[in-house]
Amino acid sequence: MMRYTCLLWLTSTLVGGSFAAADQDSDLKQFQGKWEVTELVEDGKVVPKEAIQEWLPSGGKFEIVENAIIFVSPHDGKKQVKLFSLDATQYPKGIDLSTRDKKDGSGIYRFDNGSLIICFSDPDESKRPTEFSAKAGSKHLLMVLHRVTERPTVAKIEPAGTTAKVLTDARVAEMLRGSWRYTDNIGALFVTFNADNTFSTVREVTEIRLFQKFFVQTPVSTGKWSVANGKLTFHILTSVQPDRVNKLFEFNVRSISDGDFIFVDYLGRVGQASRVR
Repeated sequence: MMRYTCLLWLTSTLVGGSFAAADQDSDLKQFQGKWEVTELVEDGKVVPKEAIQEWLPSGGKFEIVENAIIFVSPHDGKKQVKLFSLDATQYPKGIDLSTRDKKDGSGIYRFDNGSLIICFSDPDESKRPTEFSAKAGSKHLLMVLHRVTERPTVAKIEPAGTTAKVLTDARVAEMLRGSWRYTDNIGALFVTFNADNTFSTVREVTEIRLFQKFFVQTPVSTGKWSVANGKLTFHILTSVQPDRVNKLFEFNVRSISDGDFIFVDYLGRVGQASRVR
């Protein structure tokens, strides 16, 4: 009887282990590809979708190859890699993050109608989350990710002999609308050009939060903007520097594209800004 019981236990263990291994391999295959974080909650705080890019060190976008998470930092443009491992034998299924030097956090994951849901605990916490939530005080990070489907690009064929096009003031103004990031000797400065020809600027400073550096944006100035004769003019209406209020500052437009804006500022310095959105 004992021999039969031992044999039954050994068989069930081997069969159960093979199923778990198969499940884990299947999950790892589902992880492969490019992903984007579309929803984010950290310790009870819901992060707006438009702020996710600045909130996460990956910018909210990354690629998974085998067991490596590869992303390019939106702040310094450097490629970074984190490793992960899965444990499909537990419930909820477990995931662990690490770098070459240390463990970066433990969490749980599940797939839901094509989306991937992951909940991590603070790297300094030893306990793995037991539910997919990030309530205030939990020190949990909850993410919902969707797979990025790349669309094939269609090359534009320019007529023979076409040279660089001269943009009109109206076209430059149209292309400026949105938010741009410019890095000066102080740090990152964000300028938002609104359709009603108002603008706002904010300065970015760094704070340390649970899982990464957190970039806090502090208002700097607001006012009106216009483009005429190839020049961008700022009319300052409010500013943290009182001596700039009600003054005009002109920038010569060198070139502008969907992603980059090159200019010469009012002090004669050449600068380059990158579109944020």
